Amino acid sequence: MTLMDGILQADDSIGSTMDTLKHPHVSVEDFFRLACESHSAPILIIDPFSGDIIKSNPEADKLYGYCCSELESMRITDIIQPPIRHFQSDAYSPGIDLEQRRASLHRRSDNSMRMVEINPCRVSLAGGDVLFCILHDITERTKIEQDREYFEKVRHQLEIIVEERTRQLNETMELLGEETLKRRLIEENVTTIRESLENQERARVARDIHDGIGQTLQAIKLQLKMRQARCKEGEACNGYALNSVIREMTSASTELREIILALRPLFLEETNLDVAVRSLCERTAKRTNLNVQSECCGTFRGIGSVFKLSIFRICQEALTNIVKHSRSGSAMIRLEREARMLRIIIRDDGIGGVACPNVISQQGSGLTIMRERAELLNGSFTVISPPGMGTVITVEAPLP
Repeated sequence: MTLMDGILQADDSIGSTMDTLKHPHVSVEDFFRLACESHSAPILIIDPFSGDIIKSNPEADKLYGYCCSELESMRITDIIQPPIRHFQSDAYSPGIDLEQRRASLHRRSDNSMRMVEINPCRVSLAGGDVLFCILHDITERTKIEQDREYFEKVRHQLEIIVEERTRQLNETMELLGEETLKRRLIEENVTTIRESLENQERARVARDIHDGIGQTLQAIKLQLKMRQARCKEGEACNGYALNSVIREMTSASTELREIILALRPLFLEETNLDVAVRSLCERTAKRTNLNVQSECCGTFRGIGSVFKLSIFRICQEALTNIVKHSRSGSAMIRLEREARMLRIIIRDDGIGGVACPNVISQQGSGLTIMRERAELLNGSFTVISPPGMGTVITVEAPLP
């Protein structure tokens, strides 16, 4: 094997231990001049025992930023950085194996670091064995690989984040869809209940007019016809004969006013709820034989008109039920206002709901109307009505 063939083998056999090239009649200087000085790659010739740099070619000087004499006064340990620095005291440690291809950080004259790969080959010359080391600056390649690894890691992390965000977005969309469906069902239910209440209110007003003022007007009409017939027969007409008709007209007017007031209590817009409920109890007591009392605990200012009207309607419907069905002699309405909730307790001493199943279970009854009004306020509605022990109705609704 010629000297040049051995050099080429040393440059090509990367990654494995080199066989020793033996040229016992060639000096280090001749070997360097023939094989290294004009080589296009950086080359160092190193003493394998002491680690001293024996020779360096111009490309190596350029790589490290030193002149030839400076490099040849240094050891390889002055250039190679940990963790592959394994030298002990002033002697080059035989434990380090520079005859294996390796890459490590090398320090330049300006203290900057370069990643350099060493491809060594042991050469036996006239003066002894040396390490013929071809150097490759792989700093840029290493940086590109590190950047590639970094961006690959970032890409992977972004994929995980995107996948997680996509999953969360899908879950949110599903929840939003469910909430939208629930809201639509609630709105449909509220619309249905509102229409039902309006129809029931119309039916109640029509029934009150028919059973109350309608009958009174019919009686007045019959009395006037009878008086007209008697006058035609020659009977004298005087003012006293019309007194009964006037009384009936006065009663009809009062009843009509009560129906109109119940249908649209305009005074609620300018009156607090407690005052309106007290007025309702007093009017009910005057026009019926029922002893109605009211108790109000707390302040009732600042309650919205819609909420106030719904509560008033519940009290109104409760008194109507008591008068018509309970056979009660007395009743009580108690209003309690707390920080975020309003409570209504309505009780009577009548016969109880169990003895009047039509009051409790009949569809469209007063209790059904009250329950639906409470539900429209997002409130609760409970009835306790044991036989013979009266009825207690409790409504609790959150304040808007």
